[in-house]
Amino acid sequence: MSDIITEIAGDLYNARTLRTPIEFVRHRLPDNDKDAAYRISELVTQRREAAEGRYRVGRKVGLTNPIVQQRAGVDEPDYGIILDNMTFESPIERPASAYFHPKIEAEIAFVLKSDILDSDLASVEAAIDYVTPAMELVDNRYFSYKMGIVDTIADNAACEGIVTGPVRIPYGEIDLKQVEMVLYRGEEELTRGTGGNVMGDPINAIQWLAETSIRIGKPLRAGEILLSGSIGLIVDWDPNVTYTAKYSHGLGSVVALLTEAVDA
Repeated sequence: MSDIITEIAGDLYNARTLRTPIEFVRHRLPDNDKDAAYRISELVTQRREAAEGRYRVGRKVGLTNPIVQQRAGVDEPDYGIILDNMTFESPIERPASAYFHPKIEAEIAFVLKSDILDSDLASVEAAIDYVTPAMELVDNRYFSYKMGIVDTIADNAACEGIVTGPVRIPYGEIDLKQVEMVLYRGEEELTRGTGGNVMGDPINAIQWLAETSIRIGKPLRAGEILLSGSIGLIVDWDPNVTYTAKYSHGLGSVVALLTEAVDA
């Protein structure tokens, strides 16, 4: 089993570096083997750290919105790893050539001021420094998005980056359940939602991540930035048009532009 895990990790790493998509990997693993998928994701991350000099700055929780879960055919969250070259400050402009199938979603991010070594809610909340608006840049190394949960997890939970806004609000000063978000493509509204869409309250996603991270022996550490999951729906990130996520409760906005050369 370890051989196939190493082999799949190599295939996903090569797909990333060679810019060549691969077939879904779930058929090469025991049915619904999420533990194997997480080991694959970890191996790919370790290889990126060693070969590219990258380092970890945070983690993301995905599949926290019930509507997103229903569309993906799953009933639980997943998580991925954020490396230093995956973080950007709003407004950003990124080349379309850097992605396979770019999508985008609007979230609330949390930044830690201390390690989380206990996963009870009080300990989790005490470790949070501030919250900030964010967009997750979503992508995968497959031919399409018709992934199963194992495919998604193995490919870093489809996380390819994070864009954060300039506003930072100390944790506890606003009710995150009531924060409203609207995501626009140019002037067109694409999706909207409230923080309560994220497992009832975005802090619940962070608590799930804290518990999971402790269980696997990789607890959340001071300074990490944590994505809590999509408030609205994930949408296609089309080139050459500005995407703006606007938030209530003083969180401001996040802006991202994907650029693609246009033939003269």
